[in-house]
Amino acid sequence: MTPALPERTRRMLGSAAASVAANAGPLGAAGVGLLAFLAIYGPAALDPTRLGWLIRDDFSQHLLGWLFFRNEPWRFPLGAIDGYLHPLGTTLGYMDAIPWVALLLRPFSGLLPADFQYIGPWMCACLMLQGASAAWVARRTGATVAQQWLVGALLVLSPTLLARMSMAHEALCAHWTLILLVGLHLAPQRDARDAKQALGIALALCVFAAGVHPVIAAMVLALALSLCARTALERKLPWRWPVLGAVVHVGSVLVLFYVLGYLGTVRTLGAGSFGGFSADLLAFVNPLGYQRDFSWSRFLSPLPRQGAQYEGFGYLGLGVLFALWAALVLVVRDAPLVARHWRRWVPVALVALGLFFFALSSRVTLRGELIADLTRLYAPVMRWVEPFRSSGRFVWPLYYLLALGAALALIRLPKPTVAPSLLALALALQAFDVNLGRGHQAKEGPAWNTQPSDALRELAVGREHLVLYPPQMHDGSGRGCRAGPMDFHRWAYRAYRLGLTFNSGYVARLDDARAQSYCLGLDDDIRAGRLDPRTVYLSIPQRLHEFRAIRGTRCVQEERLWMCVLEQAPAPPVERAAP
Repeated sequence: MTPALPERTRRMLGSAAASVAANAGPLGAAGVGLLAFLAIYGPAALDPTRLGWLIRDDFSQHLLGWLFFRNEPWRFPLGAIDGYLHPLGTTLGYMDAIPWVALLLRPFSGLLPADFQYIGPWMCACLMLQGASAAWVARRTGATVAQQWLVGALLVLSPTLLARMSMAHEALCAHWTLILLVGLHLAPQRDARDAKQALGIALALCVFAAGVHPVIAAMVLALALSLCARTALERKLPWRWPVLGAVVHVGSVLVLFYVLGYLGTVRTLGAGSFGGFSADLLAFVNPLGYQRDFSWSRFLSPLPRQGAQYEGFGYLGLGVLFALWAALVLVVRDAPLVARHWRRWVPVALVALGLFFFALSSRVTLRGELIADLTRLYAPVMRWVEPFRSSGRFVWPLYYLLALGAALALIRLPKPTVAPSLLALALALQAFDVNLGRGHQAKEGPAWNTQPSDALRELAVGREHLVLYPPQMHDGSGRGCRAGPMDFHRWAYRAYRLGLTFNSGYVARLDDARAQSYCLGLDDDIRAGRLDPRTVYLSIPQRLHEFRAIRGTRCVQEERLWMCVLEQAPAPPVERAAP
C-alpha cells in the first residue's frame, strides 16, 4: 500500500497545480513560443557550449563581447571591457551583448565552460515571453484560456520578431516588453491597485530594457510615459502618482545608461546616415526582409523599398491583417462603445503614431520613392536623433498596437460564440502565410572558433597582448581604422582562450579620434622598431618586411597571417665619443 504524502508536500503540490491552472493561458502560449523556436533553429541552438553557428553576421560581435568580459575585473562603468579593442576598450552595451545577462552570469564565470553562449537561450526566451505576454494581456481583458492561447500564438508568429532573429539582432528581440506595455494601456484599470500595478510593471520594464538595448529602452520609456498619461486620465490615483512615475521612469533609464557605459564613454553617440535606415509608408504590408531575394510571406509579393529600409521591416502577416480588417469593421459598428474607452487607447495611439513618424525619418518614402524631405525639420535636433539613426525600428510600437489591439477586439466585440472562430481563422492564415525561411537553423559556420595552435600557444607564453597589424577596429558608421583583414573573429576568439587582449573588433560606437591616434602610433612604433616584448603581432604578408627588419624578432606563418614576437630587445646604440 502506497504511503500517504505528508501534509506539507500535498499542500505544496496542490498550490503548484493551482498556480499552473491559473496561468494555463500564458504557460500554454509560452509553449507555442518554444515550439516555434525549435522549428526555426532546432534544439542545438539551446546548447550553451555550441559556438560555431554564431559566426554569421552580428552574432560574432555579441558573443565576443561576453567572452572577453569574462576575463575582466569588476570596474566602472559596469560591463567595461578593456581586453577587446585594446587599448581603447569598450563596454558590453556597445558590443550589444545584453548587459543584464552578462552581468548576471559573470560571478559564475569560473564555473562555466570556456565555450559558453547565451544567445540561443535568450532568443528562445524572447519567443516564449512573446506568447506568454500576449496571453497575459488577453487574460486581463477577460479572454478564456483557449482565446489566450490563440492570441499568444498569433503574436509568436510576428514576422518582425522572427526577422530580427534571422538578422542576428538578438538584443533587439525583447519585443515582449512592448507587448506588455501596449497591453497595459488596453487592459482596464478597475481600481487604484490596478493602476499602481501598471506603473510598477512599467518601471520594472524600463529598468530591464535599459540593460538590454538602448533602442528597446527608448521605445519602452516612451510607452511607459504614455501609460503614466493614461493612468492620470483614469483618475484611479491622485495625479501625483503618475507624475512621480514619469520622473522615476526617465531618471532610472538615464542613470542606468550612465552606469552601464552608454553615456560618458565615447565622444559622440551619433552614427550618421540618418534617413537611410528608415521605414517605408507601406512597411506593414511589405514582406520583403533583409535579404533581397527572400519574402516573409508565401502569398504576398514583395514591394519596392530603398536599400537600408530593412531596418523598418514591419510586415504584419495575412492573419494579423485579416484580424485588423475584422476589428475595424467591429469598431465602426460599435463606435460609441469604443469611444467610451478613449482613455485606454488615445495616449498609446498618439505615442505609437509619433514613433512611426520618427521611423519614417527625414526622407519619407512610399514604395521606395521619396515623397517628402523633412531634413529642415530634423536639422535643429539632429544631434539628439542621430544616435537612433536606424529609425525604422520605431515602427514596432504601432506594429504591436495594431496586432494586439486587433486580436483583443476580436475577443471583446463580436458575439462570444463567434470570437474563437475569428481568432482561429486569423491564426491559421498567419501560420500558412509566414515563411519561416531558409538559413535560420543553428548550422555550424566557418571554423573560426578553433583552438589556438601549438605555435600560437608557444609564442603566447609570458605575453599579454595579441595585436593585429594593421588593425581592423570600426563601428557601425565606419569610424576607426579599417586597413586590417575583416576575418579577425577567429583570432579574437583565440586571444580570449589564451587570456590575451586583442586590438581589433567591431562595436556599435567608437571614439574615432582615439582609434586614429592608436593606429597611427602603432605604425610609427613598428616602423621605428619599437616592438613590445609582451605582444604577439599578427602581420599581413604585405607588412612582414617591417618586422623582419627589426633585430631580435621571430616570425611564424599561420593561415594567411604571420605571427611575430620580439624574443630579445635590441642592444642600445653605442654612443661615439666626440672627436
